[in-house]
Amino acid sequence: SLTALALYFAQRSLAANVQEDLERRFQGELDARQNAQEVRHAALVERCRALVRKPRIQAAFEDNALDLLYLNAEDELRDMMEGAAERAADQASPGLHAKFYRFLDRQGAVIPPPGARAVGALRPEEEAQLVLPGLPDTQQLGYLVRQDVDGSTAVSEVIAMPIVSSETGEVIAALALGFKPFEFGGKRGRSGMKSGIWFGGRLHSSSLSGAAALALMREVPGGIAVPGRTGGSLRVNLEGTLHLLFSKRLNPASLFPPAYEVCVYPLSGLIARQSLLRWQVLGAGALLLLVGLAASHLVSTRLSAPVEKLAV
Repeated sequence: SLTALALYFAQRSLAANVQEDLERRFQGELDARQNAQEVRHAALVERCRALVRKPRIQAAFEDNALDLLYLNAEDELRDMMEGAAERAADQASPGLHAKFYRFLDRQGAVIPPPGARAVGALRPEEEAQLVLPGLPDTQQLGYLVRQDVDGSTAVSEVIAMPIVSSETGEVIAALALGFKPFEFGGKRGRSGMKSGIWFGGRLHSSSLSGAAALALMREVPGGIAVPGRTGGSLRVNLEGTLHLLFSKRLNPASLFPPAYEVCVYPLSGLIARQSLLRWQVLGAGALLLLVGLAASHLVSTRLSAPVEKLAV
């Protein structure tokens, strides 16, 4: 009984250590992802801040020359827009080129462009997702679903940067630019971590399969995007495999609808290691118990010999 009790607590302690080690690796990879995401976001914000300070863009609003707004912006934002030449020359910084941009007026509504060739194509319902209840004093982060050039559905990360008048110092407009969302690891990640973006009641992910995304939405209804929740972790079962799920709001205090980053980490390796460890501990304990019984039997036989002689 004492041996079985000792083996039970030893197995529990070792299994807890294995789980702690796995969660530490998961948190380390998650921290690396978030650090890389923050560096990229800071670079994007700095580029956007430089764009809204362009004199020609500010002058178009201050002089009420909105007919020249997109014409001036086409020259000022030429190196910011995504294109074949930029993709070939900027492989070191993927995702730093915008797929589209729009200007917002004083009421937060979209100022329609004269054409979509230089500003990026957006359908009317997609442009409607850029509308804000008012002009923001600070940068705003949001997400929208749009149809890509090949007909597939894609998610874009939107940064809305206020445009401040050089004369009065008040916010007179805003520039909204759409970028490809940050991706880290994905299907090629060694640890198996996969991620997606949850907003609008749906999970959008290029690394999670459609069945896994549907299963995730069924298993955690309201468990991710609940009011007042900024993040957290829990365990979910996806396609018969236990996963550790982490969620974090991507745009806190934003005027855009809330969006959450969702990362899932498979626990199949943890379960396999704990099962192997459990059998190793039980096997070692059983072997130790058998050796102990055999040794005690041998010792008791030798000790009982004088008593048998005395009895005779």
